[in-house]
Amino acid sequence: MVTTLVAGSLRERFDNQLAEAGRVAADAVVRKERNHLEGVRALAFTEGVGQAVAAGDTQSLTTLLEPMMTNLGLERAEIIDRSGNRLLGLTREGPEAGLTFRPVDAADTNQWPPVQRVLEAGEDEHGDKFAGLVETPEGLAFFTAGPIRSGTEIVGVALVGTYLDSLARQAREEALAEVTFYDFEGRPLTSTFVGGGSATEEVNLGIGSSTLESILGKHGETTRESRSVWKRDYDLAYGPLIVRDQVVGLYSVALPTQFIFQAGSVTRWQMGAVFAVAMLLVLLTGYLLARAITARVGRLVRAARKVASGNLSARSSVAGEDEIAVLAKAFDDMTASLRSRTQQLREHHFNTIKTLTAVVDARDPYTAGHSVRVGELARRVGARLALGRSTLDALLIGGYLHDVGKIGIRDAILLKPAGLSDVERLIVDGHPLLGVRVLGELDLTQEVLDFVLCHHERLDGSGYPQGLRGGKLPLVARIAAVCDVYDALTTDRPYRPALAPEEAAAQLRAQAGALFDRAVVTALEEIYVGWESQRRTDPLLKGISLPPIMADSSRQEAA
Repeated sequence: MVTTLVAGSLRERFDNQLAEAGRVAADAVVRKERNHLEGVRALAFTEGVGQAVAAGDTQSLTTLLEPMMTNLGLERAEIIDRSGNRLLGLTREGPEAGLTFRPVDAADTNQWPPVQRVLEAGEDEHGDKFAGLVETPEGLAFFTAGPIRSGTEIVGVALVGTYLDSLARQAREEALAEVTFYDFEGRPLTSTFVGGGSATEEVNLGIGSSTLESILGKHGETTRESRSVWKRDYDLAYGPLIVRDQVVGLYSVALPTQFIFQAGSVTRWQMGAVFAVAMLLVLLTGYLLARAITARVGRLVRAARKVASGNLSARSSVAGEDEIAVLAKAFDDMTASLRSRTQQLREHHFNTIKTLTAVVDARDPYTAGHSVRVGELARRVGARLALGRSTLDALLIGGYLHDVGKIGIRDAILLKPAGLSDVERLIVDGHPLLGVRVLGELDLTQEVLDFVLCHHERLDGSGYPQGLRGGKLPLVARIAAVCDVYDALTTDRPYRPALAPEEAAAQLRAQAGALFDRAVVTALEEIYVGWESQRRTDPLLKGISLPPIMADSSRQEAA
């Protein structure tokens, strides 16, 4: 679009330049006529000229004429007597001859139209000066003639002229275009395309009949035409050559059209390059801006997804003072507040769980701390298996609560030192179901409930209360089974002393793949040494006291 606009602008500028060239060329002729009139008046009114003409004194006329021609820059001047005969004629030696003049060749001056009109008419509505084109032995010339008087009587004619070739060259220099003068038949009289004269016929500069009719019929308006001259394309503007409100001939100005196409081509490449670079810069800038914006938005979105998945410690870390930074700061502040509130709720939640666990474990001095140890150990085994944070939390809470169903069992059965009857065994074996019913109204995850319900289930289906086997056992239940049995084996009971950790691990290993999950047993074997070291020093794991939840959280993070 810009190239089209520029090309259109170039065409418009070209048309304006061509029209201006035509106006300047026409004005050049008018200015030359004014210069002629000034010369004619100087010749006619210079003291002594009238008397010298009346007396036929050519010597005096020469003495008077040459300084005036020099001062006025005239190219040709002639003095004609009353009979139409030349008394004196001087012309400049040539365009480069400076102020050197020579006499003109003899000619029948009384046949020149300007001379005849001065001698015959005297004057008309435009005055007593007349102009026209005259064929001289030196070449076609544009003359202006005026009367020379002695008193009130016309004694001769003063003529000032410029050769048409010279006038065309002057018009070309002013119009910056090729100038051609024509007669009324459309034949070229002289042209700056060539040296002038008959050479104009060689390039066929004549005006066609249709164009000529258009020029003559427009009464002063210009006519346009395109043609080829010397194998170059030109646009020509034609117009009438008007002197003293009379058409004395025709003229044309011509400008080559090639520069339009060259300029348009150059402009097209320039504009193409400019717009290509500009487009690349725009795309690069847009890409960088979009990347800068989307990168920060992406960080905010990723942080939001982490928070939605339960990671309240996630932060966008988007800095700045723009809209995205303000939004990110508001999000981070909200997440921090939510995390603080969630931490408080978590503390209350764990405190409630620990209190409930302490109540359960307090009923049996032999199992004091058992629930806490099972939860802590299960969480460590889960971490060894690279489980997610939510599952690790479920293992911890499930371990704390896995024996909560024992609240519903009478002390006479639960604390009975001797063996249990079949009925009593059924009551004790029902504590997982009772525990799930007790916890059913709480907002606990399914993994926590699976831990409570299935911690006595076995891979071969020999466990209770549902007798699940193989793939039907949830992973948390498999971890629960291993950790519950390990802690029971390594703790003193009324009916047997505690086994050494190595012995307990060996028993589990012996049952791996049959009763217990092999991967879980392997994970336990890899961590039980460190676990036992902490168990000997941590009061919580001994069942002596319940530390604050923050200490509990610190151990989780350390694990």
